[in-house]
Amino acid sequence: MAYAALLSALQALRKATQQDHLYNLSTIKHQITILDEKLCFLQDFLENDPPAGGIATDSLEGRIREAAYQAEDIVDFHVQNPLVPVTVRRSIYQDFQNVVDEVVSIVQQVVVIKESRKEIKALQLSDHTYGDAPIGKTAMVGFDDELMEIKNQLCGGSTNVKVVSLVGMAGIGKTTLATNVFCDPCVEYHFHVRAWTAVTQDHRRSNILRGLLHSMAENSSPGSEQVDELVYKSLKGRRYLVVLDDMWSTEAWDDVKMIFPDDHNGSRIIVTTRLVDVAVYANSSAPFHQMRFLNEEQSWELLRGKVFGEERRCPRELEGTGRWIARNCRGLPLSIIVVAGLLKVDRRKHQWENIGRDVSLAVTASRDEEEHLPTEILLLSYNHLPHHLKPCFLSMGGFPEDYQIPVFQLIAMWVAEGFLRPIRSKSLEQVAEAYLEDLVKRSLVLVTMNRSNGKPRFCSIHDLLRDLCIKRGRFERFLHPMNGIQESMKQKRRLWFSKCVEWFHFRNACSSPARSVFCCSYNDEVLIGFSHLKILHILEVNFEYFPIHILQFLHLKFLAFASGFIRYSTLPPSLPKLENLQSLIVGSSVKFSSHEYRLVVPLPIWEMPQLRHLVFLNITLSPASFLSPVLENLQTLSRVRNFSFTREAIERIPNLKRLKGMYTGRSSLYQLGNLIYLHKLETLNLCFVPTAAVRFGVPLGVKKLTLRGCEIPWEDVTAGIGCLPNLQVLKLKCLSGVGEEWEAVEGGFPVLRFLLMERLDLRRWVAEATHFPRLERLVIRHCSRLESVPCGIGEIATLQMMEVDHCTPSAADSATEILEEQLDLGNDALQVRVLPLISNQF
Repeated sequence: MAYAALLSALQALRKATQQDHLYNLSTIKHQITILDEKLCFLQDFLENDPPAGGIATDSLEGRIREAAYQAEDIVDFHVQNPLVPVTVRRSIYQDFQNVVDEVVSIVQQVVVIKESRKEIKALQLSDHTYGDAPIGKTAMVGFDDELMEIKNQLCGGSTNVKVVSLVGMAGIGKTTLATNVFCDPCVEYHFHVRAWTAVTQDHRRSNILRGLLHSMAENSSPGSEQVDELVYKSLKGRRYLVVLDDMWSTEAWDDVKMIFPDDHNGSRIIVTTRLVDVAVYANSSAPFHQMRFLNEEQSWELLRGKVFGEERRCPRELEGTGRWIARNCRGLPLSIIVVAGLLKVDRRKHQWENIGRDVSLAVTASRDEEEHLPTEILLLSYNHLPHHLKPCFLSMGGFPEDYQIPVFQLIAMWVAEGFLRPIRSKSLEQVAEAYLEDLVKRSLVLVTMNRSNGKPRFCSIHDLLRDLCIKRGRFERFLHPMNGIQESMKQKRRLWFSKCVEWFHFRNACSSPARSVFCCSYNDEVLIGFSHLKILHILEVNFEYFPIHILQFLHLKFLAFASGFIRYSTLPPSLPKLENLQSLIVGSSVKFSSHEYRLVVPLPIWEMPQLRHLVFLNITLSPASFLSPVLENLQTLSRVRNFSFTREAIERIPNLKRLKGMYTGRSSLYQLGNLIYLHKLETLNLCFVPTAAVRFGVPLGVKKLTLRGCEIPWEDVTAGIGCLPNLQVLKLKCLSGVGEEWEAVEGGFPVLRFLLMERLDLRRWVAEATHFPRLERLVIRHCSRLESVPCGIGEIATLQMMEVDHCTPSAADSATEILEEQLDLGNDALQVRVLPLISNQF
């Protein structure tokens, strides 16, 4: 992965400029300047003028990658070893010069490539094979509702030309659904003329239009100046259906949209695409159709039909295995169809079981019905990615199958890896969020759970895409799965150890060049030789104590114990030895008594200048003083205990965005009123044990506020919290509000979108629609005294969901009445769930 290597090398070079013992050498300073300039040129080339695919491209990117790795290694060695003998340090000049010579040679090659492209474009042929229109329906399971929905959009509604977009990942059935719609007798009867063409990634306007002519049986061979006119005349005055299959860019739509006449006769255009942005661009006035995965029963039905034909009779001894295989296809029709072809050839049970154990391997090692490798179909999506997204996508191959990836951890890892190009006025985390959003829009990443503010909380990738990440990552020398069978760690920068790896195969490993390690099992003896390690992501591993030997990895930037936990959850006070650490993230659900918490030694985070995110179950921080340095980078402090927010502390964390704190005893000791001076704070979560009346400050910029046990009178909730101008999410838990009546007022909660009320002693709630004008979701749980939900809540125009869980029967009845009233008024967008008293959803 040349692009990721360039970013990492540039970071290392710029770090070298901060090292006096290295940068003060004038000859080295000159070489670093040259390298920085040339590597930036190559970065710009990959971003804005990337080479076409092929062996020559792979060779060029391989040269770029290796030269960047060499530059990074030289800097890392000399930065890490400032006290090496002078005779050794003198070699740095020659080392740098060798890299400079190689990079200059690469730049010369790139210049030649860029100049020769002008000639190549002039010689390119304009003709190619057109995508033929489908000749009939294809087998389709699980899309009956979608088929009817699309048919209704085509044959009804507005008389203006309308674009219907089908969006989803490769192999999910976009073309199959479009084909069945296109060939449906009712659709065929409704339209005077139908046309179909495949757009392809390297589209040309003339080829798209020639494809449409070809599918309409127009046998003429017009010149490029006539093809526009012929297509226009073929459609003019007639009700037409045009399918533009597999569109990859908004430019392709711009090239052809003016050719389609609008005679106000109900003509329609279907666009299939993997890219949300393309779908929205083609028709921003209507929602696109997001293709969904098949459920388990639909997957089995499709598999059974492909293996056993129309009769669908599966021998009883094979059905259990067949259903297991169908489930392992993860709802992707492409996987099911390819696997069915393998099962049909050999119907012995043990052979089916072998396929079921690794469906992804079976799919990618086989050919589908049209003799296209499924991997190549998916590879189109990867090849279409801009260079800055490729390392982010490939890094997701380091997570296990079906793994729910915490988005917060993923973003922090991308930041530490150096995959992100800084953008002015945006933090690196905001850049990473935009990258992830782009991958989601390209149908490569799935959002599996959202936060209460609508942002993604967990994401995942389909098994076939994960397999693509691993294979492509290995091919590009980006990510290397270590299987333990004669595996060498030489020249491998990112390693992935699975659960089943046999660590004894690596016991003799030493001086590994690895910078990043993903591991689903752990062996501290093997990792001792990883002196260059910067990223350590430990997945699904539990520890009794914090593994103290990790402190030997002095260059760590990112350390995460993702889905395991540390039983005796304390951080060593010597943690600041990791002075480069940016993120320490520990996922844990272990609970501790207050006695265990009192034993924790305070952590001196003020000695960790690079720290950005600290998420741990049990953090006691050393107090800040006027001598403590300012932590400019710190954005997240989660699960801190009894920390005193003195003015000195506030001044030393000026850019804090997320704070989660727990307090025991007298809260007045901790100066929580000073929280109002955290001007960058966006998320605040405060828990008080035991519950007590507490006073604290909330900054005006807070967007998400979670409170537990602070016993605020309801009138203060209205007058104080209700006036926060940016508050979008409010969670009131466990007596955070006290009193029998809460009377809201107009003008409060101006932008609140999510409200949770949980374990409150509230009896009477008085509110109207104008009191929560932007509310979208209301959740009420375990409010055992609440008499009713205010009827005015149902009149909030933006309200989409209301959930009443384990409340009084009268509260449940009032929620049901609100729903019925809204249905009578024609509002069928509101959903109401009453649990557990009423289990059905209206």
